[in-house]
Amino acid sequence: MTTIASASRNRPEGDWQNSLPEIAWGTLCLFVGIVVAYAITITAAVTGPMPYAVASLVCGFLAFASFTVVHEAGHGNIFQLGSPLKRLEPVLGWVASVPLLLVPYRMFQRIHDRHHAFTNDPDRDPDYCGGERNWLQLVATAYGIPIKYHLMVFGRLRHIPIFRKTYTSSLVYLTLVPGGLILLGLAGFGVEVIAFAVVPNLIAVVLLVAFFDYIPHFPHKALGRYQNTRIFESRWLNLLLLGQNYHLIHHMYPRVPWYLYQTVYRRIRPDLEANAAPIEQFGSNSGAGFMRSPNAQGLPGTGKTFHRLLTVSAKEQLTPDAVAVSFDTPDSTEPLYQAGQYVMVSKWLNGEQQTRCYSLCRSPRKGELTIGVKRVEGGLMSGFIHRDLKVGDELIVQGPFGDFIYPPAHQQPVEHLVLVAGGSGITPVKAIAEAALEKRGVDQVQLIYACRDARSIMFKEELEQLQAQYTNRFKLAFVLEQAGESAYMVQGRLDAGLLETLLEDLTLGAIDSQIAQSDFYICGPAGLKDVVVNGLQALGAQPARVHVEQFVAAVTEPEGPQFPVEICLADGQSQTLEVAANQTVLEVARAQGVAIPHACGAGTCGTCKVKVDEGKVGEISGDVPGILASEQAAGYTLACQCRPQGAVRLSVGGA
Repeated sequence: MTTIASASRNRPEGDWQNSLPEIAWGTLCLFVGIVVAYAITITAAVTGPMPYAVASLVCGFLAFASFTVVHEAGHGNIFQLGSPLKRLEPVLGWVASVPLLLVPYRMFQRIHDRHHAFTNDPDRDPDYCGGERNWLQLVATAYGIPIKYHLMVFGRLRHIPIFRKTYTSSLVYLTLVPGGLILLGLAGFGVEVIAFAVVPNLIAVVLLVAFFDYIPHFPHKALGRYQNTRIFESRWLNLLLLGQNYHLIHHMYPRVPWYLYQTVYRRIRPDLEANAAPIEQFGSNSGAGFMRSPNAQGLPGTGKTFHRLLTVSAKEQLTPDAVAVSFDTPDSTEPLYQAGQYVMVSKWLNGEQQTRCYSLCRSPRKGELTIGVKRVEGGLMSGFIHRDLKVGDELIVQGPFGDFIYPPAHQQPVEHLVLVAGGSGITPVKAIAEAALEKRGVDQVQLIYACRDARSIMFKEELEQLQAQYTNRFKLAFVLEQAGESAYMVQGRLDAGLLETLLEDLTLGAIDSQIAQSDFYICGPAGLKDVVVNGLQALGAQPARVHVEQFVAAVTEPEGPQFPVEICLADGQSQTLEVAANQTVLEVARAQGVAIPHACGAGTCGTCKVKVDEGKVGEISGDVPGILASEQAAGYTLACQCRPQGAVRLSVGGA
């Protein structure tokens, strides 16, 4: 028996799922209209009343419109799951893909999921066209995108099973459609093939890339859910572009049919505005001009969170194995973060997306995004940043994150601040030191920085400048295992005894009176953190005032009982995983090398939909667009959101 656990089946009024029909009659009518219009247009041209040039233009728009049917079928939006007509959906998709010539339906379906998963990521988004500076370049890019699809599917993505499964159908399609047109041309119908198929396809491809890829996502920098796509309001464009001027609605809720985008937009507009979505008025002087929304051009809203491509503005060598990398913030937008927080930096390297966490090392008052990166032996990301990254390059940056912050969350007065760092742990600690020194309420800031030798000290000159600038309030000590030249050098290895000695020296012997009133921030290798935390505990420091930087592990550590989850794969094999209720099936499967088809991993695209054959899993929130409430009721779930509540058996490929 299959059970989807639910506290409530009620959906809030106006929820996006309330807009979903059992059958998308608007899409069916569009399909029939396209077929009829093709028949009338070609007949009129062949029999004489309509010039071939006019027929080519009409067929160009019909080819553009046919893509909407392919698109809707690919997302499963024509018939809801469980409908007896569901098997008709791929038939409509295949037929509607014929005017696209080089884009087989199944291949498009899978490659388009990737676009939704990685929108505006220049390395992973198959529809990315952010490097174009004029319309001529855009046209050239448009004609290259179908070829790009094939290169990706048959090349760099060939190791992914869901793409390999499209090979047979794609080869059959390419044999029948382009091959059939070639045979017609050889049979004496070359003019007709060019007029009714080739030229219309060239027109449609440019229109599709312009209104599905280039304009909606311009300037192709934002990756956040509310900012990676825009809305440009216009009544007549809504009809002419088949709803794509409300493209953001499609990216947020891919299961909504195209002809209901505007309806959903009107319902959720307050939420879009509250989350700084790019909303523009086409052909109006009021509000943000066309393609000029500040929420797309700059950091969204107040700049408190961002997920976008940022340009490297400076790269400074700090030590032989450490650099500082600064990023330009768009349109002079100042990012708002707290001292001690970090950002995630991503880049496609060695055939995989590499993501690393790096702390921001400047005071928030400076309005700069600067990270310190120490090279790790064999490290892909740190090696790339040191060796290959140049000023002017772009990286995906997301953040800020972390609760290792100053001022501390406890909100008690902080008069005395002790900072302990080891190695590259200085990066957030330096930002905290600068922020605290800028704040007049802090009487004294002490920094103990442990390194191997003087050459390993990151930001050495900047720290010494802070000491010179704040002579009476800032006390600096470099603890070096090997002797070095610095007025602030203490030779030795930081242990509990040396820690107590340094605290006594730096506080001028008033350690007992100040320890309970001090806040402590520790960041560095695990061994150093343990030594300092244990030492401070012995000295009587208040636990709430001892702050230790801990980055979150990539895979959630299991909590509580673990349940057996049997994964029945599409090839007939099965694997059993142990998954705790606080973990998702997909993250455990990925960690153990079990191949469940997926793309975004965040519940948006629906690629990882699986059937719950037996057992009980948690209900997925209605805010997750990759699955409908009706699909959950029918026994389906998303592997990326699925949390077992007992022994479970899931079928891959049954959705």
